[in-house]
Amino acid sequence: MNSFKYIAHFIKYYTFSVVCLLYALNPKNYNPASRQTLVKQIYYVALEILPIFFILSIVFGSTIMGLVVSIAIQYNLKAYIGQLIVQFVLVELTPFMIALVISFRTGLRVGAKTAIMKVNGELNSLKMFDIDVVSYLVMPRAVGNMLGFLSLVFLSSVVMVISGYVFLSLQIDMDINLFLSTIISAITPKDIAIFILKSMFYGFVIVTIPSYDGIIVKKRYFEIPSTLSRTITSLFITILFAEVLSLTIEFL
Repeated sequence: MNSFKYIAHFIKYYTFSVVCLLYALNPKNYNPASRQTLVKQIYYVALEILPIFFILSIVFGSTIMGLVVSIAIQYNLKAYIGQLIVQFVLVELTPFMIALVISFRTGLRVGAKTAIMKVNGELNSLKMFDIDVVSYLVMPRAVGNMLGFLSLVFLSSVVMVISGYVFLSLQIDMDINLFLSTIISAITPKDIAIFILKSMFYGFVIVTIPSYDGIIVKKRYFEIPSTLSRTITSLFITILFAEVLSLTIEFL
C-alpha cells in the first residue's frame, strides 16, 4: 500500500511539473515580479556559487580526465579517448554531480521557504488577492533555476576540459589543438541534445518537486523537516531515474 502511495506521489510531482512547464511556455506569465524572481534565481544558482564550482571543476577535471585518458592508454583505447570524455565525463557525469549538489543547496532552500510560507499563511494570503502561486513563485524560480543550471553545467564542462588538458600536458606530450579536435570530433547531435535536455530537466524539477511538497504541507511547523527529507529523497530518485534513462538513450 505504501508503495502505491509513493508512486501516486511521484505522479503528482510530475503532473505539477508539467503544469509549471505549461505556465512557463505562456509569455503572459512573465510579468515584472516573475521576471525579477527569475533573475534572482539565476544569480543564486549560477553566479553566487560560480567561484566554488570553478575550483571543483578544476579539481575534478584534472582528476577524472587524467583517469579516463590513463585507462584509455593503458588498455590501448586511444581511438576512443574523445568519445569517453564526451559521453562519460561531459554528458553523463558532470550534469549528474552538479544536480546532486544543487538539489541539496537549492532544492532544500526552495522547499523550506515554500513550506514556511504555507505554515505562516502567506500562500493563502496570495490566493486571497487572486495571485496565482504557481505563476508568481514556482514558475519563475523553476525557469531561473533551469537556465542557471544549464549555464553552470556548460561553464563547468569548459573548465573541466581546460584543466584536464593542463593536467595531462604535465604528464604526456599532447598538443592542445589535437586534444580539442579529438573531443569536438567525438561530439554528436545526440550528445548535445542529451546534455541540454537533461540539464534543463534537472534544473526544472529541482524547484518544482520541493515547491509541491512545500505547498501541500499542513499548517504545522514540525512537519517541515519530514517534508524536506521526503523532498530530497524524491529528488535523488528522480535524478537517478533520469540518469539511467539518459545512459540507455546514449548507448542505444
